[in-house]
Order: sequence, then structure tokens, then C-alpha cells
Amino acid sequence: MKKIFYGAAIQGAKDRKERSKVHEFFIKTIQNQGYTVYTEHTTGKTYEEAIQKLEHAIGPLPKDEQQRKIVVRNKMIEAIEGDIQAAIFEVSTPSLGTGIELAHSYLRPRLGLSVIPVLALYEKDYWPNKVSTMIKGITKETVPHFTLKEYKNLEDGKKFISDFFID
Repeated sequence: MKKIFYGAAIQGAKDRKERSKVHEFFIKTIQNQGYTVYTEHTTGKTYEEAIQKLEHAIGPLPKDEQQRKIVVRNKMIEAIEGDIQAAIFEVSTPSLGTGIELAHSYLRPRLGLSVIPVLALYEKDYWPNKVSTMIKGITKETVPHFTLKEYKNLEDGKKFISDFFID
């Protein structure tokens, strides 16, 4: 089974519903290419729906909030360091968690794991301060398996995902 890790901010968004449509569109695009997405929790329109989708992917979560956060973090890192073929991130909304996931994905070789291609998508002019320097500063010379693409609309993003799988 061809698995893809899809990551994106869900807590930092102004409104979960607004970005959930973007994530749903990109996840469907990935699935239409014949891949399975590790978890679709970023498509949750409410906190409860996101938790439901997360539990569907990784199993029951502890009721205790701190324990739940530990389990979720560990499962996400485990997935990124697992048997995925690639990782795709939507980075328009700043997110420490997404940044950690992204770093784990492109630093896999330093951990003795196989290299995977990594794609980061950023919606042009979405965030007032633009995309983070820590992401924009990744170059092909330093991380040849990382690609950052700025999209103007969802169809642009879809094309970038399709091209990513062709390459």
C-alpha cells in the first residue's frame, strides 16, 4: 500500500472550517493518485470531528488531555518515520507542530531512514507575514528531496501534487 503523510496546521487556524476544505481537497487529490493518506484529521471542521478522524487512523485516544497529546505526537512521528512513500504539507498557516513533522520528514536520512520526497504547499498571500523563513530557507542544495510550491488557487495546488507524484 502506497502511504503518504499529509500534515497541516489545525489549531492555529482562525477557523477550522475554513482550512478544512483546503485539506480535504488536497487529500482527495492525493487519494485520486492512488495513495492512502495516513490520517485525514486535518479535514475535521470541529475539534471533536478532528479527534474522531484521528482515532479512526491511529486508534482510541486517552481521555486525559496531556496523555492524549503525548500519544498523538508519538503516533505522528512514528508515521513520518515509518513506511510512507512521501510527505506533503500545507504550510499556509504557521504551526509549530507542522514544522516539527516537516523537519522529521526531510531529516529522515540523518536518522538512518530512507529518503522520501517532501512537498510543502503555500497559498499565495494567505498569511500576512508569508511563509516562514525556516521553510523558505530550505534549498535544493541542502535538501534535494524537498520542494516548496506557492499556489494561487486549489487547482494550482492540485497540479503541484500531481507533478510531485510524476517526479
